[in-house]
Amino acid sequence: MKNKTKTLAALILSCSLLTVSSASAFSDVQGQDSEVIKSLQSQNIIQGITKDKFAPQGKLTTVQGIHLVVKALQLKPKQDSEPKKGAPWYSESVQIAKDNDIPVDLASNPSAELTKEQFAHILYKGIRATGNYPLIKMYIKVADESDGNPEYQGSIQNLLLSKITTLDSKLNFHPKQKITRIEAAVMVYKAIQFVNSHKENQTGEQQEVTFTSEKVNDGVNKIVLSRGMQPNPGYGIHINKIEFKDEANAVVYYELTSPKPGMVYPQVITESKAETYISSQYKVEIAPSK
Repeated sequence: MKNKTKTLAALILSCSLLTVSSASAFSDVQGQDSEVIKSLQSQNIIQGITKDKFAPQGKLTTVQGIHLVVKALQLKPKQDSEPKKGAPWYSESVQIAKDNDIPVDLASNPSAELTKEQFAHILYKGIRATGNYPLIKMYIKVADESDGNPEYQGSIQNLLLSKITTLDSKLNFHPKQKITRIEAAVMVYKAIQFVNSHKENQTGEQQEVTFTSEKVNDGVNKIVLSRGMQPNPGYGIHINKIEFKDEANAVVYYELTSPKPGMVYPQVITESKAETYISSQYKVEIAPSK
């Protein structure tokens, strides 16, 4: 009976990434991590093992990790095909991963637990499958890099540069440590943000620009325009001109810029802003340059 209970618990954990339920708070996830999990849960990307438990310190198997990356990044197969009758639940995700040049050799042992470096490699390959992104010519020192597999070092470096993963206070990545469900969830959440921000810029979609007015003194206000968080400094915003329509109203015209072809930018996610100063007698509006 004890063995049957353990087997059932393992089955629930292994299938929890497939469960669909409404987003709700988990009692075992707190703080900022709770918001990350709620966001992923609302998108049916990752779920709890029960209604109110996420098991953040639980481990991911190789097939769970592949399935999570495929689902989170919405990767597609090369051609539509029906899963074979009686095939394991993860077979479709493994095939999609293979179609997108994600290494799936780890799936040969579906019950094996993923290490941090293995999941980082799968996730980075998944990100690359979604589009072509700038290659960053920088190196971040990782204190325990020699402990890991050299094959995965490039993937880890790229995830570090993209702020999708981080090092601890001693600059260690712990490549051989088993990755937890919460660690994988946070990395996937940041990967989705990274991909979405690039796709918005690549497709030329109009981005929302906001502004704030800050009092400098009784006669002058500082106007700060923002286009939000961007994946690198190549995505900028510039103020082209200020039009004073009358004695009480002014319009600040702005232009959005994109990375220049051939340029290499540090992959640092920062807020893109521009500012100017206007007399406090004016009510300010903003508009894109024509």
